[in-house]
Amino acid sequence: MKRISITLLRFALCILCVAACAPDKGNELSLTIKKSGCRITMDRTTGSVVYLGREENLLANDAETLFRIRFRNPDGTPQDYSAADAATCKASKRGKRLTFTYTGFPNSDLRVTLSVKADKKDGLFRFSMKVKTDEQIEWMEYPCITVRETSSEDEGILWPYNEGAFISDASKHGYIEPEYPSQGNYGMYPGMVLTPFIAQVTHRGGVYLGAHDPAHNTRQVDFRKTEAGIHLQFRLYPGAERGTYASGEETVLGMFEGGWRNAADIYRRYFDKHHKGFVRIEKNKKLPEWYFEPYIVLTYCVRGHHDMDEMSPNKLFPYGNAMPIIEDISRQTGAPVLALLMHWEGTAPWAPPYVWPPYGGEDALKEFVDRMHEIGGEVGVYCSGMGWTQKSNLVEYDKTQDFTDRHLEQYMCLAPDGSLPPSRICTGQRSGYDLCPSTDFTRNTLAEEMRKIRAAGVAYVQMMDQNHGGTPYMCYSRSHGHPAVPGKWESEAANELYAQVLRENPGLVLGCESAAAEPFIPQLMFSDNRCGLNFNGGQPVPLYAYIYHEYVTNFMGNNVCGDYIVNCRQTPDIFQYRLAYSFLAGDFLTVVINDEGEILWAWGQRDFSPDYRPDREAALSLIKTLTEWRKACPEYLQLGRAQHPLPFECATSQIFTNAGAVKVPDVLSSSYSHEGRTIHLLVNWKNSEATVRSSEFAGREYAFHPDGERNRCTDGSIVLPPLSVVAVY
Repeated sequence: MKRISITLLRFALCILCVAACAPDKGNELSLTIKKSGCRITMDRTTGSVVYLGREENLLANDAETLFRIRFRNPDGTPQDYSAADAATCKASKRGKRLTFTYTGFPNSDLRVTLSVKADKKDGLFRFSMKVKTDEQIEWMEYPCITVRETSSEDEGILWPYNEGAFISDASKHGYIEPEYPSQGNYGMYPGMVLTPFIAQVTHRGGVYLGAHDPAHNTRQVDFRKTEAGIHLQFRLYPGAERGTYASGEETVLGMFEGGWRNAADIYRRYFDKHHKGFVRIEKNKKLPEWYFEPYIVLTYCVRGHHDMDEMSPNKLFPYGNAMPIIEDISRQTGAPVLALLMHWEGTAPWAPPYVWPPYGGEDALKEFVDRMHEIGGEVGVYCSGMGWTQKSNLVEYDKTQDFTDRHLEQYMCLAPDGSLPPSRICTGQRSGYDLCPSTDFTRNTLAEEMRKIRAAGVAYVQMMDQNHGGTPYMCYSRSHGHPAVPGKWESEAANELYAQVLRENPGLVLGCESAAAEPFIPQLMFSDNRCGLNFNGGQPVPLYAYIYHEYVTNFMGNNVCGDYIVNCRQTPDIFQYRLAYSFLAGDFLTVVINDEGEILWAWGQRDFSPDYRPDREAALSLIKTLTEWRKACPEYLQLGRAQHPLPFECATSQIFTNAGAVKVPDVLSSSYSHEGRTIHLLVNWKNSEATVRSSEFAGREYAFHPDGERNRCTDGSIVLPPLSVVAVY
């Protein structure tokens, strides 16, 4: 009797489950997540996703093909198939799962099975894909979906690119198709895409497409405007050997309500449960003492004046010539200085992999490091990533003969056809190739250079400048021992190198250009953030800090290209905006100077007119105020967990960019919690006072100085003096 009851119970549960999966109509199959009411509907004959949402479809009316696959033929030519190419699509539904099997592809015995499951635990639809083939898979794009365009400025695409970008007008987004030779600005994860999801924020409800993938597989995460709407581009590069491949269920699709942080909450919940290998900053025993102090990163070159200038020594060489400027900035801001040097290499500027000895000799650099230590400062150096330089375009430097004699072509990244095209990276500064991270030559050469640098007392090396996010470039070689296509083997090989360098050089901190992508965070703990780059078609949002703030601290970055993307003459307080933004994201602040000690908008700027500079007095005053708060509140600004900030209203300003004017609030804010307490920080980055208003402020205490008297807000409004911070408790 008991066995019969259990059987009946299971049957009843099965009936309820099927009922919860939504009724099917005509040529459609549907699944519904009962808790949220979100429904996905797919065409029975094609598998296309035709509906996602609750009361309203969040997708465009024109249905996409369900998947696309690219194979690489033995000669390297691509062969693409999509679901639309199959002669037969067989659909089935069982409980919470839909399965579509495709056969009959032209000139191929290819068989593709794609499955989608409703997961009531996280409220998402999980996709998996099996490709039965004898061919070499390069990438698989699934599910292919297009969302509807939006018109409101607070609706748009949340893209985890370069810390986080919000793009309200998709027509301003310049989509770039990834290819080899690689560029650093592709929408690739890991790379300039730092977190593997993309979302659309709308008033109707948001669409979330992500990879909840502890294996950190390589993916393209991007979007492009089409006639139908906005296509969310989500490709998996499995990096598998030739033959049949089956994915897991890590690709997820769902919906959410609210703004961009609500989308980020979906990924953060996943990350909180699957952050193996990540250590919170306050428990990280491998970090040096300076990492926990409110340093200013002072960036400058010792030769020339910009990236492609002639390379004669400037006024900051010998290295000690910078000491009066360093000490003056430290005194005016109350912050110790980490001097981050450019054009310091004794080989050639931006000419990897060889950087040693330093320009002027080892003793000259060591003397400068010792003097910096005497005043409580540190020294860091820029390197230039995982590349091979044949010739420098800046100085007499030529490794062509060495390359030929040692047959070094065998260690370079190759194109799909097996050829060795020149690198596309920093072609104004050098000519050469990309190094493959899987080879012993790459690992040994870079590790040896790092040992030499650390021996001089250098505290920080931006080892992977030019390799945004810390990722190497694509390699299709058939002789390096890795699959002949891109994949996670690249990031795994890079992480092995970083781990080796850190083991051999205790206390050294490594970083990269842009923040480190998620799989590299435990190794690259201090990187060159450049939020201003996201004004190129959108607006920066602190997505990276929202997810990873407890695990890594970065710095504000040298803002390269910043004075091209933003019209600094029309937006003369943009530097103050960036200071406030980076402070609230938890970053160390950065100042870029010329050899006169004057503050520049960005590294690499060409206009050195006296009237083309940030307001020095205002900038240093704001840095001093921000440093005081950084000293007083490290438990929040460095160790805390980001929270949704309190909503408020204030006046707005325009930042004039090459893509048009962008409206930003005159007061920026962030909120952090630590050990059960929460602080809400607001920064007025303007040279005039600003008023913030919110019912959330009423009855709360607030203070304008970390040690100052607390006031109680009675009417929900607070007036902030120019260039000030207020903490709301």
